[in-house]
Amino acid sequence: MVAAESQPEEAARILVVDDERVIREILAEFLTLEGFSVHTVEDGEKALVELRLHPYDLLITDLKMPRLSGLQLLEKIEAERLGVLTVLMTGFGTVETAIEAMKKGAYDYILKPFKIEEVVHVVERGLDRQRLQAENIKLKEAVSLYKISEAISQSLSLDTVLDVILDAVLVEAQADLCTLMLQDPGTKIFIERTRRQSANVAADSFVGDMNLSELMDHYRSDRPILAHGIRALRFFSEPPKDRRLVSFCSIPLKVADRVIGMLNVYSYTRGNKFTEGQRKMLAVLASRAAVSSRPRCIFFG
Repeated sequence: MVAAESQPEEAARILVVDDERVIREILAEFLTLEGFSVHTVEDGEKALVELRLHPYDLLITDLKMPRLSGLQLLEKIEAERLGVLTVLMTGFGTVETAIEAMKKGAYDYILKPFKIEEVVHVVERGLDRQRLQAENIKLKEAVSLYKISEAISQSLSLDTVLDVILDAVLVEAQADLCTLMLQDPGTKIFIERTRRQSANVAADSFVGDMNLSELMDHYRSDRPILAHGIRALRFFSEPPKDRRLVSFCSIPLKVADRVIGMLNVYSYTRGNKFTEGQRKMLAVLASRAAVSSRPRCIFFG
């Protein structure tokens, strides 16, 4: 394996997959010189493991490889929604396969033997496309925040404001379910105030009992709560039994450093793992919910 050294934090991360060591080394060397952070593996199965463990902006993979071909790797990436832009490397004899792969989600393909300038051009064009998509997402987020701000300024109903916020959470995070819990001022117990769920989740679905000591420990130290699979179960004293939790995110609602509630977001859909970007967006939405709750003297009733 080859890894780039001394890369700036903002460098785009690229994973190169090829069973030929020379190809891996050439691409790693030249793409590193272009300012990218490059990691290489020698087959599709190792690439899949790497993509599950670490975020990458772009994947360059050979089409014909033992164990797991580039096309099979692409299919698994799409099925698991790993969210990486894929470029295939192929010879003249498999161009039609590469074009078919583009119909299934690949971004582009590179013909072997290739010129490094062509590879750099495809990479830069792909990353530019991702930046434009990210800007569109930010624009959608801004629209959501505007709607929430309007609801806060125009509504005297806390329920109305919280409903608007949870609607935005469900859409922006592509979540299956989200709940907003507020602390009862008298008992200090956190009680679910409202929830939203996708069409495949029942309205009265059991989401599990929260492990409040674990949550509060993270909240006090300002550690983000974003966990996937079994790693998310430590935040539950009793997890949901009727479905497998794929991803979980929890954001505290704070007023003057006091936790008055929490926003919990769940994904039960295979491959749909919340990203760090989505967590930050949820934190913004949670802050709006905290602002809405702050002037209210009575949370319940």
